[in-house]
Amino acid sequence: MTTPNHRRPGDPARSGVTRLFPPTMTDAALVKALKGNEAGSAELLFERYGPYVQRLIVRSVGLHSEVPDLINEAFARTLEGIRRVRDPSALKGWIGSVALFTARGFLRKRRSRRRWLSVFSLDEVPEAPAAVASPEVSQALARTYLILDTLPADERIAFALQVIDGTDVAEIAEMTGVSLATAKRRLARAKRTFWRRARRDPILREHALPEDPSGDET
Repeated sequence: MTTPNHRRPGDPARSGVTRLFPPTMTDAALVKALKGNEAGSAELLFERYGPYVQRLIVRSVGLHSEVPDLINEAFARTLEGIRRVRDPSALKGWIGSVALFTARGFLRKRRSRRRWLSVFSLDEVPEAPAAVASPEVSQALARTYLILDTLPADERIAFALQVIDGTDVAEIAEMTGVSLATAKRRLARAKRTFWRRARRDPILREHALPEDPSGDET
């Protein structure tokens, strides 16, 4: 797959974006421009939905060094499949699905290479990223994602989207392309595993639920 040379979120905006297309351009007009391969349309897509895709991927995989590449890969997949978008009003949801599909593939490959992680103690956590606000939050976040590393990709994504990002379970089902019942089952399994392990962790136990949320499927 060839990844387009898009700017990454946080980089200075390209001056050509607002000159070629107004930032208020509707999604319907944007989809039409993308399908016509009009100059500046891909840049506007990235400007509009870059932060959204970044948030979904970071929530799913954590603050990983490959996040920028995953964002670019998600947009490359989006541009390659843009002709499949029939309803422009569903553009954001479709882009979100592509982003989660990209994150899921990454997590599955990484998990297959790192199954030995489950034998390590939760004391062996990666160094916390400097961007996190405080040492306490940083440590808790590192331990959270270390537990998530042991979950199957589909369960991890469901947990991250609802518990960390606050996404409604119905939206999770739509974005991941499964039934509501399947999304609820994935979420319930992820919560059971996560909170059970969190209660054994000296940092996370104070945030863990007092009871096993095995029946929580909402």
